[in-house]
Amino acid sequence: MADIFISYASEDRDRVQRLAEALIKRGFDIWWDRALVAGDDYATVIERQLSAAKAVLVVWSKASVLSPFVRDEAGRARNDGRLVPIAIERGVTLPLGFGSFQTEDFSGWDGDAGDARIDLLVATLRARIEGRQADGAVLRAKRASLGRRVRLMSILGVVATVLGIAASVYTLTRPRAPESPVVAQQDQLAQLLQLVAEGKITGEQAIELSKLIETRAFATPAATGEKPPSQSDMTAPAAPNSLTVGSGEVAFVTAAQMETEARASFEDATRELVQSPDARVRQAVIATADPATRKQGIDALWDIAKEGGAASNAIWRACGSLMMATGDPRGLTALQRAAAINPQDKRIWRMLSYGYARAGSQREAASATLVGEGLEAAGRTEWSSSAQKLEMALPLTQDPGVRRFILGQLGDAAAQDERFDAAAQRYRAAIELHMKEKDAAALGVDAQKLARVQTQQGAPERACETLRRAKAEGASIDTAEIARSCEGQSMLSMPK
Repeated sequence: MADIFISYASEDRDRVQRLAEALIKRGFDIWWDRALVAGDDYATVIERQLSAAKAVLVVWSKASVLSPFVRDEAGRARNDGRLVPIAIERGVTLPLGFGSFQTEDFSGWDGDAGDARIDLLVATLRARIEGRQADGAVLRAKRASLGRRVRLMSILGVVATVLGIAASVYTLTRPRAPESPVVAQQDQLAQLLQLVAEGKITGEQAIELSKLIETRAFATPAATGEKPPSQSDMTAPAAPNSLTVGSGEVAFVTAAQMETEARASFEDATRELVQSPDARVRQAVIATADPATRKQGIDALWDIAKEGGAASNAIWRACGSLMMATGDPRGLTALQRAAAINPQDKRIWRMLSYGYARAGSQREAASATLVGEGLEAAGRTEWSSSAQKLEMALPLTQDPGVRRFILGQLGDAAAQDERFDAAAQRYRAAIELHMKEKDAAALGVDAQKLARVQTQQGAPERACETLRRAKAEGASIDTAEIARSCEGQSMLSMPK
């Protein structure tokens, strides 16, 4: 059994995955429900893991405070002294009974395992696991080293938060000369940019700054007083806006729809990047706010993202969104890399639909449209509709990574509908591609899903073989899970 159980809302899965990965890098044994599929005895599995964990990391957000499951898990952890709470969003009102517990502020955290907040969390988790009280002096020293205010979920913390918000609102909204809107905006930027340079910007201020950067970065030349872009920066000539697939038409994303998605995605990514512990990232994303230095900022972000650090996902999203809207041909590549890191992001698929269409790749454009629609349907738990869209998308793309993702999603949709034979078929196809592409991380996830489906099919020996084979291929699978699956099974070598 794992030492740490993570309790969270499904809406926060992407951010929790980064948190789990960061803690695993620090040597912790983590359990969270990413591998559960339909047909699993959820209550039994979760009960066993929750009861056995030495620390319960509760991830509070606007979604999780409304989840009865998270509240119940948090309550049990609180009652027996295993609770370790964090907040990944600001402005969250904690459920009754939890307001007096110190809740560390992880809003704006970009996934960096070396972040000072992770150091603070590691110290608390180790104390819980070892059955002792954390050293208050040590924790206070670590908080002081953060160089920014750590949110405390208490009366004093709420007062401090309100005062901080009031101060920033006054700074950002005090009267300006109506005849100089551009100067006013530049003045607002200047006040926040100094905080960014010092690494002292708060979550609320990051939200305000990301909006200002987005407004400037996507502004028209007439609004900014800048020279118009060269012809090479302009968008391509009109392209077909749909493709006939079977007996119907698949519409591509329009330019207006793409810009809406690009602005929202860019602002969201920028919010993370201006709080990055890496000064290079902060400086580069700020440069994108000025059309005169936009290319310099994008080029710097591009080089940093290629290093593969924790900020890569947000960087590729920011670059891809801005490049797509401004006609930079590298935008498509940036979005493809963002999709490879987080293929669950529906905005990316919608922007890719537009990008592929402009590049003349109509089949890939239709595939991206359908993947986005399939993810939308899955989000509404409309599994049959999701499967229909994804089945249509699969033959339209030749990208191995996209095909692997679609196959895994088709397996999930079938499993949710309790069509276990179809789910197993899709998971097996995805696993074969994972092994061919040497993607051990994705292999581990789909192998565990396949093993659970095989157990539901009444074939525990095949489930055992699936896990052992994946483990031999380098997948990160808990040895205890393999032991449970293979209990009573022959220890013959895996089939080739």
